[in-house]
Amino acid sequence: MRNLFVALVYFSFFIVGASAPFIFALGYVWVDTFYPQYVTDGLLTQIPISFLMAIAAIGGYFLADRRSPPKFNLSLKLILLFAVWTTITLSWAVVPADAWFKWGWAFKSVLFAVFIPYVFRTRVQIEAFILVFYFSCAATFIPTGLKTLMNGGGYGMNLGLIQGHNVGLSESSFQAAAAIAFIPILVYLREYSLIIPPLKTPRLMMFAGLIVADLACSLGTFARTAIIGVIILVIPMWLQSRRKILFALLAAVAGVGILTVATSPAWENRISTIGTYNKDSSAYTRILMWMWTLKFVGEHPLGGGFNSHEISVIEMPSLNGEPGYVEKGRAFHNMYFEVLGEHGFPGLAIFLLILFRSLMLATQVVRRTRNRPDLVWACNLGKALRTSLMVMMACANFIGIGFQPVLWYFIALPICLREYVRRVERDELAVKHGATDPAAPLAPLAGSLP
Repeated sequence: MRNLFVALVYFSFFIVGASAPFIFALGYVWVDTFYPQYVTDGLLTQIPISFLMAIAAIGGYFLADRRSPPKFNLSLKLILLFAVWTTITLSWAVVPADAWFKWGWAFKSVLFAVFIPYVFRTRVQIEAFILVFYFSCAATFIPTGLKTLMNGGGYGMNLGLIQGHNVGLSESSFQAAAAIAFIPILVYLREYSLIIPPLKTPRLMMFAGLIVADLACSLGTFARTAIIGVIILVIPMWLQSRRKILFALLAAVAGVGILTVATSPAWENRISTIGTYNKDSSAYTRILMWMWTLKFVGEHPLGGGFNSHEISVIEMPSLNGEPGYVEKGRAFHNMYFEVLGEHGFPGLAIFLLILFRSLMLATQVVRRTRNRPDLVWACNLGKALRTSLMVMMACANFIGIGFQPVLWYFIALPICLREYVRRVERDELAVKHGATDPAAPLAPLAGSLP
């Protein structure tokens, strides 16, 4: 039955997309984050579902939906440059075969982020993108959160929907980070959603339940990353809150409640290693791996290509009375060291500029719409996206997610929102100047980023 249901969902994107081409792109987002081929064992495992949906999304746009394209701004140029540079580094990859394998999916993640602002242009389209994005990920968050609330979580346990596959959000630390990052967006949707029916009490209960599930999911993974994410989440949300005392009280009550239900002595022992990293082999090997990466890029400043970590050799000293050992091929476990080790200092510089630009675009939206009642939703969405991206950036210090689609969707969303606001300002300026065609090119707006 599950095979049939998931297959019907997949093919429904093609049916509905025939009348609304942006639906094809929503289908690609769903495939890219839900991973239907790993949830079923039927027809969808036999066909190239991602390739077919990508062809439909690109074809649908160029054949029927090329309206109001975004400005090819600096953010899109940087993302495209990053895609090109990560391809060039294949020329000197230290593990060529594995480098090409990772490039096969990483390149698509980066390049699709350039395409997203061309497809999701209106408020409804942007919200539809967010909802499909979230609920595709929530197929992992909700089962993990419910299992945690009922029976507690566990380190290294796959509590989500995808079983037996080490892909996407099946990794616990990544799952915890993404679950927390979506919370500001859920808070926004509770108040401003156009697609979710505007029934106040049911909508409040729905989003409150999703937020609790996300928090329980993050804690239930036993990932130390979750604590970092929660700290980064709470601080900006508290600063943005109009009722800071009430927000602090509610956050404290919710936190104590979830910790009481979802945690255990095993969780406390796991989290306590944050302060004793030098006595924990898992944490200490990461530090040694980061030191190896710095030494490696000192000799290879342009990086070693995708999966260059596979040639790493680190010597683990004796800890807690256990003998030392040598570990080979240790993963980076850090997004920034991942990009640095694979694509060198130029790649890291471009990558950091992309992240900074997305944060600045979200901030610019907040600044330009804060006094506009007609765009109050955009102001609050800008705040939510900025906080979400900050959570992902902070948590990424402990997880290698530099090329995961989830990260690049968080990067692309502020670009979509800023382009929407730019179109509104452009059309208003055109009307003010008596232009007969509001879509006609105009000079850059004062204070706009390039």
